[in-house]
Amino acid sequence: MADIRWFGRNDYEHLIVPDLRRLGLDIAVDGDSTAALAVAMNHDLAPAVWRYSRRHHIPFVSYVWDLPPSRIGGGRYDPVVSIAGRLVAIPRVRGARYTTRRGYYSRLRFVARRALAVWTPSVSSAADVSRHFGVSPAVVPYCYNSALFSPENARDHTSAETGPPRPAPATADPTPLRLLSVSRLVAPKNHEAVIRAAARLGGRVDLIGRGPSLDALQALARRLGVALTVRSGLRGDEIVAAYRDASVVVCPSRYEGLGLTGIEGALCGTPVVASDIPAHREFLGAAAHYFTLDDDDSLVTAIDRARGSGPPPTAQFASLTIGAAAQRFFDRLSALL
Repeated sequence: MADIRWFGRNDYEHLIVPDLRRLGLDIAVDGDSTAALAVAMNHDLAPAVWRYSRRHHIPFVSYVWDLPPSRIGGGRYDPVVSIAGRLVAIPRVRGARYTTRRGYYSRLRFVARRALAVWTPSVSSAADVSRHFGVSPAVVPYCYNSALFSPENARDHTSAETGPPRPAPATADPTPLRLLSVSRLVAPKNHEAVIRAAARLGGRVDLIGRGPSLDALQALARRLGVALTVRSGLRGDEIVAAYRDASVVVCPSRYEGLGLTGIEGALCGTPVVASDIPAHREFLGAAAHYFTLDDDDSLVTAIDRARGSGPPPTAQFASLTIGAAAQRFFDRLSALL
């Protein structure tokens, strides 16, 4: 019998599994054989993990990445019942409901409240889960892909003659301005702000991602005369190259559970601008120049400051490597077995 049945949907959610195995845990990532404990690393898989735990009479851990304010709003969950092994949300007759995807987040709440433990990546996510789901989660940060992003693949900012970089003088940078953002093309990621800033600064915008906002973003760029490139499905080395080629990496999200883009950009040696939200402050610290949401003047100023700065500090990301996260998870999982 395996120690852990790990439920993840993509490579990122499995990043720490090899290290957990090296630390001594027997982990199954597929199949229906029983295990001592199940772990749900993907919101979409939470109901499946709940059903698995019921079939095998074992406890499980629910990892809740974030609860988007645009989806939760000020509403309450719908009651959820189990019918023939399916979790069915019954629309609430009275009172405000979750704003969107009501049944989805109602089912996620149902599962989280039946978990042996609920973990979140950040303090801000933990506060949201506590407030909306009525549970007390532990903050257990995950990781960035430290096998791909590391200080060693940062662009070269030093030379034998000049030594370490110094902040540039407060004069206009003659190189073309390239603003890069890497994330899903959805409204809460706030890519529109980057395009508006590029219009004011005479720069171009590169986006890496896919999503339903693509047409609207392209239309905005055409209207403002901004050169916009959108790519998706890139290899890891191509993403690293895009970070290194950018003048400034912009992370304009309205919320994040962890927020990888700024971490990855900083590790590639590129200046980072980030929205002033709790998760960015928690994980980026001094590695970013911050701007106030819905304040284009603030964003333009932050980009100007970042453009004239050197590479960001990266020492604080040592606790977010694959190995560091695996050790965190190993310690907590071992205590639950």
